[in-house]
Amino acid sequence: MSDNRPIDRTFYAGVALYTASAFAFLSELVGEISGYYLFSASWMVHEIISLATFFGFTVGGFLIWRSYQFSQKSREEIERLLRSAQGEFFEMLNLQFGRWQLTEAERDVALLTVKGMTVNEIAELRNTSPGTIKAQNNSIYRKADVKSRTQLLGKLIDRLLIEHQL
Repeated sequence: MSDNRPIDRTFYAGVALYTASAFAFLSELVGEISGYYLFSASWMVHEIISLATFFGFTVGGFLIWRSYQFSQKSREEIERLLRSAQGEFFEMLNLQFGRWQLTEAERDVALLTVKGMTVNEIAELRNTSPGTIKAQNNSIYRKADVKSRTQLLGKLIDRLLIEHQL
């Protein structure tokens, strides 16, 4: 993925240009209204300042817009990579569940357990009794050779890290 520094520089340059243009515009406006200008100069200089101010607003606005476009592309790339990683994660989970020979129901319960749901939440979600979920969790723990939810999660993480290194 690309470095965000060019986006930052573009954004800050746009904001600086926009701020400078706003200051120049405001000083010219105060001068027009009150008759007291920040510095005395010919009308030609004041016209050039007005044109430069317009140019500054335009370019500053463009730079801010451009940095927004860059950041949107970066965000979309991050989201794409995250979706890809999630898919690979669930694929590896299913592979491990297959090695443990979990039934389809046990796979669902194991996934919900790993996600951190309580027995009662899983039972409600699956329209079954908490006793059934406890029995399925015990079967999962036995097949995975662990004694608790924490050990199950730890073993899955270990397996995923080991397979990632291979």
